[in-house]
Amino acid sequence: MNQESACCGWLEDSKNDGMLLSPTEALILMARVPLAVFVLILLAMSVPLQHSFGSNRTLDLFLFPDGSTHVTYSLESDPFLPDTKVSLYGDSFENLVVEDENGFPLTAQSENNTLEVETLGSSNILINYDTYSLISKDGKIWSFEIDSPVEFNVIMPQNSVIVGMSTFPIDMDVTSDRTQILLPSGIAEITYFLAVAESSQVLSPEETSVTNDDNSMIYIAGGVAVAIAAVAAIAIKMKNKPKQIVTSPQTTIIEEKNEPFNIEKVLEMPDLREDDKEIIKFIHENGGSALESDLRKKFLLPRTTMWRAVKRLERHELIEITKKDLQNLIKLTNVETNKNE
Repeated sequence: MNQESACCGWLEDSKNDGMLLSPTEALILMARVPLAVFVLILLAMSVPLQHSFGSNRTLDLFLFPDGSTHVTYSLESDPFLPDTKVSLYGDSFENLVVEDENGFPLTAQSENNTLEVETLGSSNILINYDTYSLISKDGKIWSFEIDSPVEFNVIMPQNSVIVGMSTFPIDMDVTSDRTQILLPSGIAEITYFLAVAESSQVLSPEETSVTNDDNSMIYIAGGVAVAIAAVAAIAIKMKNKPKQIVTSPQTTIIEEKNEPFNIEKVLEMPDLREDDKEIIKFIHENGGSALESDLRKKFLLPRTTMWRAVKRLERHELIEITKKDLQNLIKLTNVETNKNE
């Protein structure tokens, strides 16, 4: 009896003898191994994907009274990839500049609102451009709208009053009379109006050209009328004193134009705008001359706005516009340093 019971016990234990895993444990392990391999493959693929689209991004948008927006966009790139595609904000772009982390310009080609940048060897991309397509106007109310995948800063125009905002800001601050707003990612819309009506007259370069054409016709008609009146006045005066009256004003005009540039006197001119005075002051501190592109970078103004400011100063006979290496060189009139150029 004892032998039979011992034999039966040995048969039950011998079913799994010599096996490291039971059938149930083997099936569970076979199911888990492919899943672990799949997760490792996804992790390996996610590393270059993050570098390709840029893991760290910063976006700053500067709004101006003429309806333009200056965009500063910085993002990381994979230095081992030959190029990187970046989605731009807006439909039209001006003054596009693309640089790497060392400030060297990068070659880029744009198609629609996608920018393809040759970034081989670059770990960071800095993009600067101007656009008129992010701001619209309805009456006196301006509207700024954007859809951003990252947090972004919006610097409002001077003398602007916010009347509506579609999302709650993360932070707000006021620096140099300009409101700075930090907004979360996603769709955001800001409505505002400008306290100074003069700055809201121009919305786009097309409207600017039409306005300038109308004003030029008025200037031409007025100039013709003034010229006729002047000729008539000179003809009447020449009957009495033909030489003295004609030569003395000419001498006075030449002496006034040859007077050296006086920065203190210019800054006290009542009919000169405050932003134009800042431009004059910067050019004077820069040795009496500066490139128009340097002025745009200094004051963060789009090309059309800076050109209007330069032409205003030229009408005041405070500056001269010349060409230097296919760029506009702005020089103060009658500055001693200019004589040595």
